[in-house]
Amino acid sequence: MRSGFHRRAGHPTGYQTMTSTPDAGALACAIERYLSGAALPPKRGGFPHAPAALLLTARYGRTTPSLQTANAFREDVRIVGVYRSLKLAFDEYGSVSYREKREAEQTLSVQIAAAFDTVAEWLREANIVADFTDDGSFEDEAVTQHLRLLAGVLALCAWEVGHEPARTFIRALMPDLLGLADGHRYVRVAVGLTEDVDPLHWRPGQGSLGRLALALDRGGRLLAQASRGAPQPETAWDSAAREMAAEDRAKAKAPAAVVETGPSLMVLASVEHLPGLAKAGEGKPGAHTGSTPRSEWAPVAGRRLRLIRVPDLAAARATLAAEFPDDVAIVDAILGPLATRSYVSLPPILLLGPPGTGKSRFARRLGEVLGLAVTVYGCAGVSDSSFIGTSRQWSTGRACVPLQAIRRADAASVLVVLDELSRAGTRRDNGLLTDGILAMTERETAKAFQDPYLECPVDLSGVSYIATANSRSGLDAALLSRFRVLEMGPRTLASLPALTRGIMADIRAERGLDDAWLPGPDPEEEAVLAAHWRDGSVRTLRQLVDLIVAARDALATRM
Repeated sequence: MRSGFHRRAGHPTGYQTMTSTPDAGALACAIERYLSGAALPPKRGGFPHAPAALLLTARYGRTTPSLQTANAFREDVRIVGVYRSLKLAFDEYGSVSYREKREAEQTLSVQIAAAFDTVAEWLREANIVADFTDDGSFEDEAVTQHLRLLAGVLALCAWEVGHEPARTFIRALMPDLLGLADGHRYVRVAVGLTEDVDPLHWRPGQGSLGRLALALDRGGRLLAQASRGAPQPETAWDSAAREMAAEDRAKAKAPAAVVETGPSLMVLASVEHLPGLAKAGEGKPGAHTGSTPRSEWAPVAGRRLRLIRVPDLAAARATLAAEFPDDVAIVDAILGPLATRSYVSLPPILLLGPPGTGKSRFARRLGEVLGLAVTVYGCAGVSDSSFIGTSRQWSTGRACVPLQAIRRADAASVLVVLDELSRAGTRRDNGLLTDGILAMTERETAKAFQDPYLECPVDLSGVSYIATANSRSGLDAALLSRFRVLEMGPRTLASLPALTRGIMADIRAERGLDDAWLPGPDPEEEAVLAAHWRDGSVRTLRQLVDLIVAARDALATRM
């Protein structure tokens, strides 16, 4: 995250430092998000001051707020003072040993409560004046807004550790929140707080009791009783948890061999010929099923596994065309034949193109958009035929790669991406990878493929294959005749925005961040990328984006 640094034309350094106006990252920590259920409230036994720590990080990153530079940077010294005291308090708490944590948490709770009382008193003052600029452009309203943000977050933390004025402050917020357009989201908290008349029962050292979580639960139950079971508005995480629990209960009650609605396929008929006692259909795919081949494959045996239905092709095309504007013709060539099918089944496809054109990413995203589970198999350097499975007579015996993908997805339709196929080994000592691929990509052979590990035929006709290669050089002629060859050229500037968005999304996923913490490039950064990205390689673009992110991290630590 760029933590308060924003581009401003004409500034001598090119950057404008933080002011007392809260930025998007800080506003994402507002107490309204917790009261509405948009953010998970503190839970019983959890760290009660997490909201304050999150706000501090969103505002200053790892740096310590400086009172000496507050005036020069157009910051209200009182706000900076509160943040500085919080930073020092959290640093002191984090430096103590495990044995001293209980006493340190009591001290931290007192400091948080004192900070809340101070900010709340400032808000009660009739006249808030904090103009440290010469041009009069810094408005008191921004300071008031930031003080309210601070007071709300500190109130939530202080309430969690039994500070009564904090609960009074939170209850006073509810009337205004209930009057908003989405006020129904706050009803459960309001009702729960109304019934919250018992003592807080908080003792130093116990940590969070999850007061907000209890209020949400209590309010929801009271509303359900009052409406005699009428459906109540739920947060996204409530709904997701409820749906997952209902789905698990339904699966537990359903008989093992129930045929699912829609197109399906019997991949593995039986495991009765294998040693062991497990029965077909026993166990849950993906879970621990035992150490014998029979118990390992019983969950998918004797069941018709679902074939993934063809999604809305217009929507799929729009998504892929937006992400890969240079490959619209390839997208149309692949999606066109699916219009007459009931389930997703692609003919073997070979994507040819220079290194760095994003062939692997295109193949993966195609599978994801079509709803297929994707398995990427790196072919470079593979010098055996283990792709088709290995016999149980060896200690490392295992089923073929497509069958393993089917078991993980619990579906007969999956996508296997054969990455860098042209770089597979050519020695025949232990078999050739391409020979096994030839057998699996032949539809009639795939319908009754003899798996060497299970020692029985399996139906792999629902598996789709996409291979990638830099050129035709080194590829077997028989293999080329089996695959539909589509050529991808170098990326052009038309793909720059889409590719940059995709790379940013990958970086967020790697770091566990959302858009607020790592936004997309601004116009100046986009211009830098366009000026330096000349070879059309996605790998080069990833390196450039990494440099921009690294520059943001370096600048975000400065004061």
